[in-house]
Amino acid sequence: MIYLQIFFKKGSKAFKKIGPFVFFPLLFLCFCSKDLTTMAEETFNSTDRPFYKYDGSSDYFYCLPWNYDKPLNSARKYPLVVYLHGWGAAGNISFLNFLGYEIEDGVDDNIAKSFQTNYPSFVLVPQSNDDEWKADKVISLIEEFKSKYRIDTNRIYLIGYSMGGSGSYIVANAWFDLNKCLFAGIIRLAGQSQTILRDEIAQKTSVWLHIGLNDSQLRIDVTREAYNFLKSKHPAAAESTKNESYNGVSSSTLILQENNTEIIKKTEYPTLGHDVDLIPFENGTLIKWLFDRKL
Repeated sequence: MIYLQIFFKKGSKAFKKIGPFVFFPLLFLCFCSKDLTTMAEETFNSTDRPFYKYDGSSDYFYCLPWNYDKPLNSARKYPLVVYLHGWGAAGNISFLNFLGYEIEDGVDDNIAKSFQTNYPSFVLVPQSNDDEWKADKVISLIEEFKSKYRIDTNRIYLIGYSMGGSGSYIVANAWFDLNKCLFAGIIRLAGQSQTILRDEIAQKTSVWLHIGLNDSQLRIDVTREAYNFLKSKHPAAAESTKNESYNGVSSSTLILQENNTEIIKKTEYPTLGHDVDLIPFENGTLIKWLFDRKL
């Protein structure tokens, strides 16, 4: 760096020759090179891999990002994923391998490790034995994590299935009403109520809705109404359709785009019923889409 300072001293022939428009980007790269190298050197050793833990005092499961406590990450902020389970599913997180949960005998090891290494993040899984999610508990836990850990507040995500799908809207609206906070992305699977989000949420939060067409007519109608509501808030968005098939399951997705960015999506599965809690995550595109969202 000393040599650069001498060679590019302002007023020198070298500085005048190449000009500041070349010099300053080069200087920027010199300052940033250490950070870029540090990111490239990060490894994920099995000896310090994080596992899900349970907090009995507040009734929630959680997992820290891999390497969170490493010195090289001491200033790094991480995304937070909040998952709201469906009715009757309290106490069971064994299916959350796509969010890094690993059964200790090694089952689901590759899927869980893939998530934890590709998307280092906090995962928070509140538990509820009620028949509807209470927003105050979820919001309290989110705020606790924000104060306790290094959370990237521009990358807080919410996933909800069935009762949790409806709960995702309840929580999003209540969190905004309380302190104007927003989720960067919401994945809602088979929600059975709630079709309206606050206008600012509808404008700034990306949402991907999922529904099986053999589910109840109520859930199908609610999902389509939720999509139409979001579409009405983006009148200038370009709409397109994408038909796919994965592992023998076909799907049709409506996509709203603004500035070449997918902001709102609705995927329907003609052969599925209420069992859309796992299939959307199987090929990895859903998680990638979610983690690409940022406020």
